[in-house]
Amino acid sequence: MPAQPDHQASVIAIYSSWDGQRTYVSPGTVIKTLRQRRIPARARILDIGFGNGEIALAVARAFPDARVSGIDLTEHNVQMAERKARELGIETIAFRVADAESWQPPETTYHAIYAMQVMQFIAQPDDLLRRIFRALKPGGAILFATPFLPPDPALHAFFLDAYARVIPNSFQYRTEDAWYAGLFDAGFERIYTAKAHWEPASQPDAWQRRYRRAAAEHNLAFETARRHTWGGLVSARKPQ
Repeated sequence: MPAQPDHQASVIAIYSSWDGQRTYVSPGTVIKTLRQRRIPARARILDIGFGNGEIALAVARAFPDARVSGIDLTEHNVQMAERKARELGIETIAFRVADAESWQPPETTYHAIYAMQVMQFIAQPDDLLRRIFRALKPGGAILFATPFLPPDPALHAFFLDAYARVIPNSFQYRTEDAWYAGLFDAGFERIYTAKAHWEPASQPDAWQRRYRRAAAEHNLAFETARRHTWGGLVSARKPQ
């Protein structure tokens, strides 16, 4: 694997020892969106940053004739996902270690590529969007889920700080409109967002403490911060 950018070292350290206990995006939501994008039954599908493998395995079960593969930064996650695949008896899936920031896929290979809670760790996301565009077949779909900055720039300083505190080593946050601009610039069309409010009170205690501390340090009322804590599952299509 190529040398890692500096910001990735701590991410690799965290995800080389975690127990894979939490998936923030529902596998069912990903599957529903893939079906809405009319992914063919025998699709080739790629999961970038598959983590514990839960979503990739659910996709493989939902599309039993598809070829699902996943790339992730750590061998730990590969082993964890492969173990789950064996336990479920899923053989139409393959996981490997690869760095999305230097990944150079073959052109027009995949019918769908998704990245759940990955973009906030990518230093050059627009470059990744362009590589995903090239890797997709005509009519193929991209899906990614990430927290958003609110439209009001006055709130950005708080959210950039708070998100970095509650999602360790993350740093890449944008407004929904800015993500749309990146997708349009890459060549995508028919862009949609399934928005989701992140309720701070439903998060783990440590998450809540960091979030509330950031709000206090930025002199921002917790209720104001709460109302603007949004993310989304963004999907788009490569033209036919």
